[in-house]
Amino acid sequence: MKITMKPTLIFPSKMRRLLLFALTAGIALPLVACSSKKETSATVEPVVVETLLSATESWNGDSYNYPKGKAQMTLQRITAQPGFKTPLHFHSQPGIAYVVKGNLSCGTPKGKLLKIGPGESFATPQDSVHYCESVGNEAALVFVASAGVKGQKVTIPYMK
Repeated sequence: MKITMKPTLIFPSKMRRLLLFALTAGIALPLVACSSKKETSATVEPVVVETLLSATESWNGDSYNYPKGKAQMTLQRITAQPGFKTPLHFHSQPGIAYVVKGNLSCGTPKGKLLKIGPGESFATPQDSVHYCESVGNEAALVFVASAGVKGQKVTIPYMK
């Protein structure tokens, strides 16, 4: 019968303590770094929620009503060059808009007027005829979200 012995490393007491410390630090430090309770700067919040607009009616006084049918949310990114003016139109659904850059002037045939610039938002008219124009020297970049009905156009041209 042949007996095979595996080699065993024997560490002096100080080496064992150093090895134990290195292994413990190697495991503990990454765990602390990945902890969900990580400290954040006192001046920086991990998330900030800011309501830019909450409205029950549009800038020109239209009360909002949701159309009947299969709901469909739409988000549009609109870039309008300086001087561009939409034809008269209306929307059959509620909507909101946020101006990223540029300036807009929106109005109704009855003379109501809205002037709005970068960082501002507004509630779009529902069922009221209006237009919007990109005013100023730079293109307007606008995000528009609307709550409409599947298959229905977001913008409907006004026919006199």
